Amino acid sequence: MKKEDIKLDLNNNLVNLSNSLLKFYDCDIFHPSIPYIDEILKKRKNKKICILLYDGFGKIIFDTYKDDIPFLNSHIFKTFSSIYPPTTVAATDAFLTGKYPRENGFVGWNQYFKNIDKFIDVFLNKDSVNDEIIKDDVTKSFLKPKFIDEIINEKNNKEIATIIKSLSYKNEDKHDDFDKFFKVVNDSLKKYDFIYAYSTEPDHTIHETGIKSEKIKNILIYLENKTKYLINNNPDTLFILIADHGFKDIEYIPLNEDNELIETLKDESKNAIFTIEPRFASFFVKDKEKFIEIYNKKYKDYFILMSKDELLNNDILGPTNSYLNKYCDYTLGDYILLATSSYMFSNKKSKDFEMKGTHAGVTKDELALYLAIFNK
Repeated sequence: MKKEDIKLDLNNNLVNLSNSLLKFYDCDIFHPSIPYIDEILKKRKNKKICILLYDGFGKIIFDTYKDDIPFLNSHIFKTFSSIYPPTTVAATDAFLTGKYPRENGFVGWNQYFKNIDKFIDVFLNKDSVNDEIIKDDVTKSFLKPKFIDEIINEKNNKEIATIIKSLSYKNEDKHDDFDKFFKVVNDSLKKYDFIYAYSTEPDHTIHETGIKSEKIKNILIYLENKTKYLINNNPDTLFILIADHGFKDIEYIPLNEDNELIETLKDESKNAIFTIEPRFASFFVKDKEKFIEIYNKKYKDYFILMSKDELLNNDILGPTNSYLNKYCDYTLGDYILLATSSYMFSNKKSKDFEMKGTHAGVTKDELALYLAIFNK
């Protein structure tokens, strides 16, 4: 893969889908909507829609288990795209805001916040260097997003939209209670016109097992059965099933052992080594010539190197002419390494909990999604 191959379809991705929904609810839109979705929505006799986002359930997972999920597989409508980087923090927030990472500031799992000089795991609100929970909630205090439910409710002057997440409901083992999650979604359809329902599976388990496992198969069969019941029980609701990203089985590169590369980094970033994602890794570099030399010697077969300016000027994190959020600007270092193979970086001796599958690289397996539609 070459640099010029890294192209985002700016007319058929998660952001465009979100803008189609905003358009349907008479809200201002930020980017082009998707014409084939607009046509389906125009035919609706009511405004009841449920978006089901199953984390990690990209095209590669759909295709691998298609014989085990015939109901979901039979309702595939179109292939469309995640965004760069194809990872949960960036992709779910791109959908929820209707904006790209360069606009909303949600770029990846770990981000550098210049105003507090810390590398923070965004969703955990945790300092990634010392594992301490930080005082300021970076989402609420700094990024301050306005999500799709809030936009729809403000436009309609009443609460007709809501967000439901499986991680809000825990069982006795402190795992997500999916029976409770699906019950809440079903019950909420009696009250709301628009629901965004987010499931942490199959992502959570694919990280643990890799793409192919009996455990994943069983989870997908469970999701198939629960989804089928939910849809059949609510025939007046249009259901759209999507994912945020796909997956790649991976191998590790323990970057914490590469002292030669670490010595090229700016002092304040040596402990963190890189920011954003292990397959979309951003580096703050003091010795650029040496950094590029090491890249060419060790990593060019597995990653594409781009400068910050190249990344921002090639429609990768969103259209080049769109607003650049300062928190996106802060977290982008001098160079970014984008994974094109099965490798990911690790900056810890723990190898990031020995994950067997992950995402955020620029391969088709990580980027390609299906859009399945029910009750249309």
